[in-house]
Amino acid sequence: MPGISLSIPSRADAVRWACLAIRGLLQGVTLDDEEKYHVELAVSEAATNSLRHAYNGEPGHEIGLRVSIDREKVVVEIVDTGRSLDPCLLECACLPPETEARQDSGGRGLFLIREVMDEVRVGRVDGRNVLRMTKSHKGLK
Repeated sequence: MPGISLSIPSRADAVRWACLAIRGLLQGVTLDDEEKYHVELAVSEAATNSLRHAYNGEPGHEIGLRVSIDREKVVVEIVDTGRSLDPCLLECACLPPETEARQDSGGRGLFLIREVMDEVRVGRVDGRNVLRMTKSHKGLK
């Protein structure tokens, strides 16, 4: 499936660039505004997780965004070369208890991604971590 790729630096302000890119690409897809927001939210959470967890918040690394759109689905991949995500964490992702959520602003990313996307997979391809997120849609405009 053809698509586009872009790379952003591992900086918090650059995550916004990925969100703006996905927002623009979704304009040609038949998703309602809430579904488009969900895809953008998933991209934001996934890129932030790469920054925080794969790269321990260190600048100077690269986070890749690959987007493919066909007549039935949008596929977004977040790619990094940092520390790998344990696939079990994705399968077991749940909302942290309220007491933990108040002490730490993190801990919800994987849960949110799983909730808003139709399919989420994680793996390693050619020495890179790939978080693949899929959202079905009703067609192209």
